[in-house]
Amino acid sequence: MQLSWTSRSHAGCVRHNNEDYLLCMGEQGLWLLADGMGGHEAGEVAAQLACQIVSQSLREGKTPKSAFELAHHLILEQSEGQQSGMGSTLICLRQLNKEQFQISWVGDSRAYRWRDNKLEQLSRDHSYVQSLIDAGQITVEQAREHPEKNVITQCLGAIEYDAIEVESLSSIWLPGDIVLLCSDGLNDELSDKEISAILSQGNGVQQQLLDLEKAALDAGGKDNISMIAISCDLPMTEASVTKNRNRRPNQSEIANSIDFEGDNEKTISPITALALLFVFLMLIGSLWFW
Repeated sequence: MQLSWTSRSHAGCVRHNNEDYLLCMGEQGLWLLADGMGGHEAGEVAAQLACQIVSQSLREGKTPKSAFELAHHLILEQSEGQQSGMGSTLICLRQLNKEQFQISWVGDSRAYRWRDNKLEQLSRDHSYVQSLIDAGQITVEQAREHPEKNVITQCLGAIEYDAIEVESLSSIWLPGDIVLLCSDGLNDELSDKEISAILSQGNGVQQQLLDLEKAALDAGGKDNISMIAISCDLPMTEASVTKNRNRRPNQSEIANSIDFEGDNEKTISPITALALLFVFLMLIGSLWFW
């Protein structure tokens, strides 16, 4: 199994500054995305602090809960100075072993999984409208148009929370999986159906993110738009190499496949064989005549 990743971040069409922060540490199996709040500079600082503190804490062996709580209290301390009122959402994907990963989050930044041409939201928003959905008072479609859809109920650095609710889930990779981490600037503008339509085009992950960004901008781009896509590719095993080499190729494959390992096997074309047979018969005939 191999993992590859790519990311994009755009300030959007309305805001002049980008308060989102991305941290991709693929070699260490960590990807983090934060959406800062608190206005110019304050939100940017909170988002950067959240990613740096949590990534460092996880690498030191802390649990996601303790890592997020540490970030929460340090952002609170920072906000007591000139950057009061700042806070940040945070979502993190951590590779646990070769097959398993863990997602942890606070706030409404999301994690989606694209598998077998189906989109699934892995995370659950910490937001007011999500609580209404959970209570059966509104539908998902109604939540998209709700006047308080951007009100979140948990974030790092919020002074009203002595303790924060950190949610985590674990899952496994399957070949072809794509896990998409995003700020709400994407899913506020695009429905799950619209995101699925773009991902289903299968133009490669980099192009898919570019297309998602363009679609969100075209829809209004009222907030910062940030995404990290981590995809799972299974390397070809020796068994599959042997199987493919022994399989008889069809005509359309022959022109596009070259096996340099077969160079030592000498072959004779039908025309050459016929010419040699003719020479041999001529030689036999001349000996007989003689």
